Amino acid sequence: MPNRVNVDQLLIDLPQAARRAGFKVATYGMITGLPLYGFIRRSTKRASTPLRIYISAGIHGDEPAGTLVLLELLCSDALPHQHDYFLCPLMNPTGLAAGTRENIAGIDLNRDYTDFRSTEIAAHRDWIHAHIHRLDLALHLHEDWEATGFYLYELNFDDRPHRVPEILHAANAHLPIEAARRIDGHPARGGVIRPKRLPEIPEGLPEAIYFKQHFGGINHTFETPSAIELKRRIAAQKDAVRAAIP
Repeated sequence: MPNRVNVDQLLIDLPQAARRAGFKVATYGMITGLPLYGFIRRSTKRASTPLRIYISAGIHGDEPAGTLVLLELLCSDALPHQHDYFLCPLMNPTGLAAGTRENIAGIDLNRDYTDFRSTEIAAHRDWIHAHIHRLDLALHLHEDWEATGFYLYELNFDDRPHRVPEILHAANAHLPIEAARRIDGHPARGGVIRPKRLPEIPEGLPEAIYFKQHFGGINHTFETPSAIELKRRIAAQKDAVRAAIP
């Protein structure tokens, strides 16, 4: 299957690349012997006020592009050094190994921020609250098997300045922008879903809503169409991440 990746090698490569890029590497949990990584790097340019930026990937095991994006960004040290970063690059290693949305126990980790039934999300909750007090920007890297183009969800209810046009322009260099007027039941326009309030998710909170509730800031969820060649999805997400960060 073209979307399958070597998880064991990723779990070696990710911390090595993070350390080379100046990140501190923590293992905030383990699942079936596989580590759950959190990477932190503080601004090295204290003359300016750093933004606090969180980026996550791999919470769904059948969405590999985001984890590979973070590996490439770390290998090229492409995240600007004037900001503070908190990265969780591979949140569902058992799902990624199996190529399944859910983890090894059949739990959708991106609906587990209500009950915290899974080892992965309970450990993630403890780590983020130990290290993050507020955020300016959170990026959640996802993929959508039903989509035909790149799109994003934005949670930004106080009209903070954002870089959505820059993000869409960057992604559009590699992929079409999703043209659907409704995506997952939400109104969409020009590849953007922008609810006016936090939506209710009866089956359990996703990561983005939990982060918005607890840490504030702008939350973007990036989605690439998983039917398109993996190389193009990685390129689109990577350029979208770089465009999102001032």
